Amino acid sequence: MDVSTIQKRIDLLEKYEEEVRNAKEMLDGELDNSVEYLEAVEEAKAVAQKKKQIKDEVLGSGPNQKLLADIKTNAEEISTLKEILSVELMQIFQENKTDEFHDANGEPRKFKVSVKLLPKRGIYQNRNTFGQYEKDAD
Repeated sequence: MDVSTIQKRIDLLEKYEEEVRNAKEMLDGELDNSVEYLEAVEEAKAVAQKKKQIKDEVLGSGPNQKLLADIKTNAEEISTLKEILSVELMQIFQENKTDEFHDANGEPRKFKVSVKLLPKRGIYQNRNTFGQYEKDAD
């Protein structure tokens, strides 16, 4: 693969992203100039506040609080397991050059390796693969 082809594709991608960002800003400006739209936004905020209040009352009851705590605990465990699994599947891919393995029942399971281009500069520059920030080496 020619690096210059990748560089051109990245430049084109960034150009289109900038065009989309500018168009969205122009549309947002048009919406901000619409009295009808701004009134509808205020009405929606009031309804959303009422919905949140009712939701908080329902979820605040004893049995529901336990369910919420269980959901939070399980979600944290799921997140951790997915991170570990991601590393393990990447090892399978690198070592065996395959995107398939057999699960505990002997069934073949495929997985997908995904790559994401990080921004040129900014807060993501010093992140490792687990989303944690590393110190700059001076």
